[in-house]
Parts: sequence; C-alpha cells; structure tokens
Amino acid sequence: MTFQFMVFMFCNICLCFAKDNIRIGLFFDKYQEEIPFWNIITENLEENLKLISNFDGGPPINIVPDNDIFQTAKQLCSYVKDSSQDRLVAIIGPELQSASSIMEAICSQLKVPYILTTWRPRTFQVNPNTLNLFPDPDLFSKGLAQIIQSFDWPGFVVLYEDIDGLLRLQEVLKLQEYNEESIKSQVMIEKLDIDGDNRHILKSMKHSNRIILDCHVDRIMDIFRQASEVGLLSDFSRSFFLTSLDAHTLDFAPLKTQANITTIRLFNPMDEHFKKIAYEYFPDVLPTQIRVDKALKFDAITLLTETINTLKIKGEEFNPRELQCNTLEDTFEDDLNIIENLQKVRPNDLLTGPISFLDGKRNKFFLEVIETDMLEKPIGIWNSEIPDKVYLTRNATERQAELQRRLESYNFIVTSRIGPPYLYENTKPEAYKNARYYGYSMDLITEVAKIINISFEFRITADNSYVNLVEDLVERKADLGICDFTITPQRRALIDFSMPFMNLGIQIVHKENTQEEVDNLYAFMRPINWKVWFYIWVLCIANSVTMFIVARLAPAEWENPKPWDPESKELENIWTIKNFLWLIIGSITAQGCDILPKSVSARVIAGSWWFFSLIIISSYTANLAAFLTAQKRDVTIDSVAELAAQSRVKFGLLEKGSTETFFSTSNNSLYQKMWNTMKNEKPSVFEKDNTAGVERVISTKYGLYAYIMESTGLEFEMERKCELRKIGGLLDSKSYGIGMPMDADYRNEINRAVLQLQESGKLMELKDKWWKKEREGEPCKRNVEDDSEALALSNVGGIFIVLSVGIGVAYLIAIAEFLLNVRQLSIEEHIPFMETLKCEMKFACKIFTKQKRARPMPSESTSSARSEPDHDKLSIAKSIFSKSASLLNFQTEAANGMRNRQKSTSRNSRPSSNHLRVK
Repeated sequence: MTFQFMVFMFCNICLCFAKDNIRIGLFFDKYQEEIPFWNIITENLEENLKLISNFDGGPPINIVPDNDIFQTAKQLCSYVKDSSQDRLVAIIGPELQSASSIMEAICSQLKVPYILTTWRPRTFQVNPNTLNLFPDPDLFSKGLAQIIQSFDWPGFVVLYEDIDGLLRLQEVLKLQEYNEESIKSQVMIEKLDIDGDNRHILKSMKHSNRIILDCHVDRIMDIFRQASEVGLLSDFSRSFFLTSLDAHTLDFAPLKTQANITTIRLFNPMDEHFKKIAYEYFPDVLPTQIRVDKALKFDAITLLTETINTLKIKGEEFNPRELQCNTLEDTFEDDLNIIENLQKVRPNDLLTGPISFLDGKRNKFFLEVIETDMLEKPIGIWNSEIPDKVYLTRNATERQAELQRRLESYNFIVTSRIGPPYLYENTKPEAYKNARYYGYSMDLITEVAKIINISFEFRITADNSYVNLVEDLVERKADLGICDFTITPQRRALIDFSMPFMNLGIQIVHKENTQEEVDNLYAFMRPINWKVWFYIWVLCIANSVTMFIVARLAPAEWENPKPWDPESKELENIWTIKNFLWLIIGSITAQGCDILPKSVSARVIAGSWWFFSLIIISSYTANLAAFLTAQKRDVTIDSVAELAAQSRVKFGLLEKGSTETFFSTSNNSLYQKMWNTMKNEKPSVFEKDNTAGVERVISTKYGLYAYIMESTGLEFEMERKCELRKIGGLLDSKSYGIGMPMDADYRNEINRAVLQLQESGKLMELKDKWWKKEREGEPCKRNVEDDSEALALSNVGGIFIVLSVGIGVAYLIAIAEFLLNVRQLSIEEHIPFMETLKCEMKFACKIFTKQKRARPMPSESTSSARSEPDHDKLSIAKSIFSKSASLLNFQTEAANGMRNRQKSTSRNSRPSSNHLRVK
C-alpha cells in the first residue's frame, strides 16, 4: 500500500509540473522579413505553457509558394497534421492575398484562429475565426478621403499599380461630384506598370501638381527617380501624397526634390514608448525604419501572448486537437474561444497603439499625416473613432512659418518677354543673370521678392510670345510669369493669376493728323472746282465789259452832270469798266453797290447776274458746310463705331494675344463685324508685337491704318510719339496679373505682396517711373480734344489770308498814289521832292485835322533859295489847289466856275456844232 501510494503521489507531482504544448503557425511569403522578436512569446508565457518551435529556438516560419494555392493548402494541412500532438493556438497568415484566402478558408473549417497583419479588401461575409490587425479597409479608405479632403485640392491624379489600390481609394474617388457643366474631370486615374518604364505616364502628369501615389513601398523610390528624370520633382507647387503606411521609412533626400511629399503612418516612431519597445525587441533596426507589417506582427504575437496567459490564468487547459483537412464534416470546435478572447484583451505594450475589433476587423487606430522632410511632428491626425474630421496639429502661424521656410530655400524661375516699358535687355557685356534685364517687370518682381523674402532668376520665353509664356507655366518650366500679362478666362483655365497689379482696357491708336489736307488753309475754296472759279472770274470781267458797252449805247445812262442847271447842254455817263466790275463783285459777294444802272438793257443784264450770283452763293454756302462736315467726319474718327462703319482706314491688332481672343470670342455684333473685317483683310492687318503695330500706324500715309491695343501700352507710346492719338474710350475692362502654375502653394503670398504694394502706392510709383520719367526727350503737350463740330482755323484760315492780302495791296496802292501825288506837286510847284514829302507826311500824321492847305508850306531856307522874281504865284497857287482838291476828291465852287468859264471860252472859240461832248 505504501508503494502504491508513493507511485500515485509521484505521478501527481509529474502531472503538476507537466507543461501544455502550444503552437503558433507562421506562414510568410518570400517577400516578408523574418521576425526578430519571437522570444517575446517564449519569455512572457505562463510557466505551464510551452511554445513548440524550431530546434534553434527560432520561429517555425513556413514560406508559401507564389500563385499556387494548391501547394499552399497542402503545406498548411501538413503543418496542421504535424501539430496534432500539440495545441494549435493560431495561424498568422502571409501577405500574399491568393495564399491567404485559401488558408483563411481552411482555418475557418478547422476553427483555428487566423490572424492577418496586412490590408485585405472588404468582404460582406464575416468569418468568425479571422482577425486582422490591419485597419478596417472601409475605415482606412474613409480616412484617406478625409485626409485628402483636408488638403483642399480642387483636383488630383491617382496613380495606382493594381486593383487593390483602387479599392483602397474608393472613398477618395468619390470626392469628385458629378457636374455636367464641368469642362474637365477633377480626378484623373492612371495605372502604373509594375515592372516596366512609367516615364511616359509621369511625363503626362506635368500639367497636374496634385498626385496621389498608391504602390508598394519597395517601388516608391524607383517611381520617384523616374519622376525626377521627367522634371516632376523640380516644381515647388507640386504635391505628392503616398498611401503606403511604410513610406516614412524611405529616405527622400537623395532626390533633392522641391516638391512637397506627404504620407501617412500608423504609429509615431519618435514616441518615447515606441522607442523603448523598439530598442528592446528591434536592436538592429532604427525605430524610423520599422515597417507596419513587422510592427503589426509584433502586436499580434503580443496580443496572442496576453490572450493565452489570460486563458491559462482562468484555468483553461490547452489540450491537443486532432485536426484533418480532408474531411468534409464540420466537426471541429474552438473550445477555448481564442478569437473571442483575442478581441477582448487590451495589452499596453503595443507598437501600433490601442486596438479594438468589430467582427474581426480593427476599428480603432490613428493615421498621422506627415511631410517626409519633417518626421518629428505630424501635420494632422485622423482618428477612426471620429471619422469625419482631421485634427490639424499646426496652427496658422506654424503653417506660414513652414511655407516661408520652403520659399526661402527655393529659387523661383520667372519667365517674361522683352517689350517696353515692361522689360528691356541690357546690352552691356558685363551684365549677367538678372542684371541683363531692367524695366517695370523687373522692378515689380524685385519689390515682391523683398516682401516675401525669395530669390528668383529671370528668363525670357521662347520667341518672346505670350503663347510660350503660358506654356512655360503650364509645363512647370517656370514658377512665375510677369509682363503685360492679361488675365483672361482662357488663360485662367490653364494657369493661375495673382490679384491684378494694373487695370486697363482695349483702345484704338491712330495718327493725330490723318490727311495732309486737314490743315489746308484754302479748304474754303474746295467746294467749287478750280475750273468753275476760273470761269466765274472770267465771267465777271466779260460781264463788266458787256454792261459797259450796253451802258454806252443806252440813252438812259447819260445824265446832266449839273442838276442845278437844267439848261446845261452837257451829258455825262458815270459807268466805266471799273464801276461795272465793282458792281459785279459787290453782287456776287452779296454786298451790293452804291450806284445802279438805269437803262432797261443794263438792268436786264444786272438782274440776270444777280440771279446767277444768288445760285452761286447759295450753292457755295451749302457745299462748303457739307464739304467741311464730310471732311471732318471722313478724316477724324472719334469712336469705334465710326472706325467699323468706314472702309478707308484699315485696323488691326496683335496676333495670338488677349486682344485677338477678345474680338474672336465676343458676342457683340460690332466687335464681331470688326473681327470678320480684320481676318479677311489682304494684306494682313495683324502684327507680331505692339511696337510693330504702332510703327505701322505712324508710317502708313494719310492715316490709313489704326491699331487696337491695350490702353497701358497706348499710354506709353503716346508719351513718346506725339503724332499718336486715341480713338474713343475703352472697349472693355481687364487687368494684368502675375501668372503662376495652377494651384501654386505660394499664390496667397504673391497676392499679399501685390496688395501691400498697392496700398503703399508703390505700384503707381513704378508706373509713373517707367511711363513718364524714364524717357528720352520732352513729354508731349496735348490739348484737350474738342468734340464739337465747329470749323477750326486750319479750315478757314485762307479767308484771313485773302483779307490780309487785300489790305496789304490797298496799302501799297495808297502809298503809290501818295508818292505819285507828291512827285507831281513837287514838279508843278518847283518844290524839292523831299520838302514836299515832308509837308505831306506832317499833314497825314495830324489825324484829327479835317482841312488841308491847297499847297504845301515850304520852309524858310527853301523859300529864300528861290530866285525867280517873275514867278507867277497865282498860277502856282491855282495849280497846287487844283491838284490837292483832286487828290482829296472834292471841288470848290470857284474851281467849278473857273472850269466852266474855260470850257465856255473854248466852245465859243470853236465852230458851232450840235454834237455833245462826253466827259
């Protein structure tokens, strides 16, 4: 009895010290790394539990074949059969999805917990034996969408390598709402060639600066190297978002990229708790190099260890189970409910943070948004428990400081074009880099650079054209475009613009004097042809001669010269050719005459002439008004409507510029008419630049060409070319802005600088400098244009000339008559010419004297010099009196009596006759 009792006690003691053998199956594919932390489970298991592993103490890792689910199933079943003497606690599946699916099905049948640590697409059938530590695919996809939406990207491109990538990004693709009025898609999708060359795909991404890349972490650097070769990484405004949770382990420094690269991570390797665990279980790996799959496997084993220990503490026995894969009967049960307990435990020493599960899917996790050049602090955190919000960890000041840091470390490429006054080229040989150029554009970007503290390099676009300037910004060859760069809807569809730094419109430039005849002083004679003028004056002379002959023949024109003497037998005819010419001229000028014909024949001729004069005067007056008005309207174009209505003056504009776009796309009927006229003109009315257009306006004779350009350029040209003038007002309203690639990160900074320059008055100061001060020669003096239809002096100045010439001729005749009379007096009175001239001049200067001596009063010296005692003083006095009276055109009664007596004596001495003497 004693021996039996001792044997019984010994057996009980052995049974008490016996350990339960457990197994954890590790199935990896060939791409997965071995786990260096297998000892975590062996060191932390309860004393009564033993983990069956390899002879060297390492984990029993099974490598599954690629794309051979039959061999995978066979391998798993073989492992299950070999584990029949031990308790198979769980199977940790591979990353390869095809192998994992068959293993999951087998484990589900055997009721063996199947643990995953990689992303799997959503399944509608819940497998109670499967537990995935990777975030729930639906929540993960929603987290990606919320993060991208927090970036406030208006559009982006998705680059993916397989169908799993599209499934992960399904919520991201839903960010674009359907809009039938949209001219382009906001979200574009491109598939990458996993093993091929993707340069052609990346090259087509040059027009997009928001790119989402979904691919395996091992292929990210290769894709970025190809992107660098096609120039995608040299753009400051381009942003990449990497969906791989392992992207933070890569070193992007060798790429020397200027682009912003953002990614996400499931844990913070900079956290002290994480570092403590990492240094203990990953001594050969830096915390920042630990990938998600390895961290999740660590958490899976930690979770299993905690669950097994919890079950053991509860008194559960890990008895072996005989499992077979080749049975169709579902007779296996998990008596320990390991899956249920796995979802309940909450270990503290996990690398990926707190874990909770729902239906075998991890529904509690954090996604940290980081920039690859600043791993220390995330820029945002998404919490799966608050799925509709992203918490931003940086305030506005910190974001501004980060942007400023990037701006200061980047050298901006500024594209522009040569064209005064915006940019001139410095031809000095010592000038280099930015010193090769000067002008308004250079001054403006210099002021902007001072405000936002950036450096820049100036470059001239190809062919100096606006089209290539836009192309430079679209192709991301330049970061800024500055010149007379008009903001148009067509350009806004391709590039972005800053707020306007100058407002303007379209105007028309023309020559100040459009015809040589405009300033013709004798324009008043043009309503009547020169031949008609000639015939009129010939007819005046001929009519005067005709009336003179008729008057000689008509008895009524002979009258008594002495009305007080009715017995007078002498008749007199007052009509001479000179008097008739005066009558003719007085009639045609509507002034009349103080003497008129009395005979019927002469009056008939005079009446006919008056009617002729009436018609001529009326026609001339009407034609003069019509001619001058028509001339003014034809020569001086004052509005765009007048320019479009006529066909004499051609008009053109800059080829392939914003002005051409305005006319070609305008719905205004007037502008459409002008556009159709311009494009059909031969030769072409278009010019390659504004300078050539202005030169064509000046060089075209008679002002037969007008040029349509922007008002700022017109103001500049008019300050230097005084022969130019504006036609009408502004045809539209537009603005100049600084161009930049679409969705440029620095757009707000440029706007802030432009606004500051505007508020400080610096923009106006720069315009005054380059439009008015920086010039050669004196500024043009322009008078305010008179819009009235009044005739200018240049149109009727010839009338004043005719009057002046008439006055001058009259003065010359008067002087000649005066001198002739002085000479005659000097001869008749035997007085020296100069003495006579002196006497006559003295009298002429006495303007208030109305009476005149009959003869001049010689000086004493002259009187004493006379030595002719027998001089007949009475004869001299009579002669002087007679001549002076004749000159002053009046006769005294004594002179008339003396003349009559002389005539009577003369008649009495002659034989009597009945003939009358004509005076």
